Amino acid sequence: MRRIGASMAAIGITVGLLGCSGSPEAPDEAGTPVLERKTDPALRIERDKTQVRGQLTDNGIDVQFSSVESAQETLVKVSLDGMVLSARYTGDQEILDGVSADGSPTLLTEIDRAAIRRLLAALETTFYPPVDHVESKEDYDRARQLTKAEERLFRVVDAQWSLWPSSVPLNKTLTGEAARSWTSWRRYAATNTTVTGCHDCNKCSWTGDCCDTGKKLGENFNGSNYGNCGTSSTGSQFTKDCTNHDQCVRTTKHGGHALASAYCDDQFTSCIDDEASAPSCDYDWRGTSRKGNCPTSWKGDGKCDCFCQFQDTDC
Repeated sequence: MRRIGASMAAIGITVGLLGCSGSPEAPDEAGTPVLERKTDPALRIERDKTQVRGQLTDNGIDVQFSSVESAQETLVKVSLDGMVLSARYTGDQEILDGVSADGSPTLLTEIDRAAIRRLLAALETTFYPPVDHVESKEDYDRARQLTKAEERLFRVVDAQWSLWPSSVPLNKTLTGEAARSWTSWRRYAATNTTVTGCHDCNKCSWTGDCCDTGKKLGENFNGSNYGNCGTSSTGSQFTKDCTNHDQCVRTTKHGGHALASAYCDDQFTSCIDDEASAPSCDYDWRGTSRKGNCPTSWKGDGKCDCFCQFQDTDC
């Protein structure tokens, strides 16, 4: 069994019922950007057109990962300290799970999340190198073109496991309409428009009565990349639910800057389906001379350009 003990194995509780129980977890370093430009020397990675796999050691925890694409599915696995996390994508279905070495259900701890966030940072420097030299979409593609297996790996590590609360079971199946209950906010990122994030003021009901206004997607608000579904600095999967969750965990009155706050678990469960289906920006021009200065010929060319000066209809 893992260090959290046998009592954690009995989790026959559905995700949606765990929103407001318990007390907030201790604040972490949410204000510190995940992305560092130096390659992590502990990362070992192999990449080809249909799969990516590798390992990383963090403070004695051996983290192994893989993402394999086939005609039927894409399967992502991350194992650490006797726990195996998996995400299986088949058509319009996503199945998330987490088990101990003996196959029993398990939960994420803060130590686990710290190791996963180090993996995320290492993957980010590999998959999303600096683009300050980039001016054209052709240059961007050469710098940051990901395979489907790589994108799935990065998304689920970023949007799910890097901030999954300790009180929420890791097993979740999303299918049909449940996998499409998201609202993309890429269009607001395209014009760098301010958005309003809301949560329920730590009550066990969703009333949206605690709101902040005037925050911009992708900017820093008590942590980098506000509104992104995850903790990465370069992820661009912006949605309404993920913005609401960021607003909850990053407001000192209602979250204390904790990436995993029990008061905000109900907002997090609303974000779980966003990772599976909500789109990312096709091109993210932050960090380049094109931010706010994109050629108008890119508007409506079939690709969503974020952080331009116009409302791209593709977003």
